[in-house]
Amino acid sequence: MSAGDPPTAVGDPDLRIVAHQWWWEIYYPKSGVIASNEIHIPVGQPLSVELRSADVIHDFWAPQLARKIDIVPGHPNYLRLEADHPGTYLGVCVEFCGTEHAWMRFQVIAQPPDRFAEWLRAQEATPVATSPEAIQGAQIFADRTCANCHRVAHTVASASIGPDLTHVAGQRMLAAGALENTSANIEAWLHNPDEFKPGSHMPNLHLSKKDLDALVAYLGTLK
Repeated sequence: MSAGDPPTAVGDPDLRIVAHQWWWEIYYPKSGVIASNEIHIPVGQPLSVELRSADVIHDFWAPQLARKIDIVPGHPNYLRLEADHPGTYLGVCVEFCGTEHAWMRFQVIAQPPDRFAEWLRAQEATPVATSPEAIQGAQIFADRTCANCHRVAHTVASASIGPDLTHVAGQRMLAAGALENTSANIEAWLHNPDEFKPGSHMPNLHLSKKDLDALVAYLGTLK
């Protein structure tokens, strides 16, 4: 199984986290939910975490919750992750891994078990574009290179080269911490990714203003 493959049903950990240049992919094997850069966990429950690398050596560290641990390509590593109190705990990659190592951040969002279960159910739902502009944006997403790199559940987009975008509008940050997640910042990021994260693998698609507005409208429906 490659680093980005979906988890199998037998012997799965509670979480499988895959480190990429320069973002984090989070699998919830029991539910099939996939997230990016934001790790939701229930408070008071120790979780088994499997760590994998999709490319080079990384190092996972959420200093308030767990020890730092290397992630070596081809050699899965493991840790236990637990939060005693609700809150948002910051994490980083602490092994230099290339140009945008400094913007390979993540958040661990610890929630009471009922709130975590609510979040998980919401992630299992399929967002639907309804406005004409958002529907046009969905078509642009499918027709341009977006669908070749990203996944949106229950659509033609099923790649894992870039972050899963199924619920991108509900996330707190963009580009693994480089930007706060707002409509204005999504537009700015799509317009010129290198302005905010030079050297990242996100291409500048040179979209027209009309196409850019439609794509932002579509991504805004993915909550």
